[in-house]
Amino acid sequence: MDLALNVILIMLFGIGAAMFYVGSLIAVVTAFGKKQYAFGAITLLLPPFAVIYCLVYKQSANYPARFLLGGTLMMALAYILAISFHRL
Repeated sequence: MDLALNVILIMLFGIGAAMFYVGSLIAVVTAFGKKQYAFGAITLLLPPFAVIYCLVYKQSANYPARFLLGGTLMMALAYILAISFHRL
């Protein structure tokens, strides 16, 4: 049972990380497309700043925000489940 739970948690975290990465790449493209070069460069170098970009520009960055926030929630859920199910 522990092996199956570990595999499910790893898959959940991996899918969330992939969604976060794709969302950050879409946010970079959106920032450069809207001629917001500072946010584009910062987001390209530091992907977690894509969340800040999506929160500041809600209207223009609605599509990448779905990926970013969904991926963040999936990773957080996997982390919380891993803490709650595993013993030291």
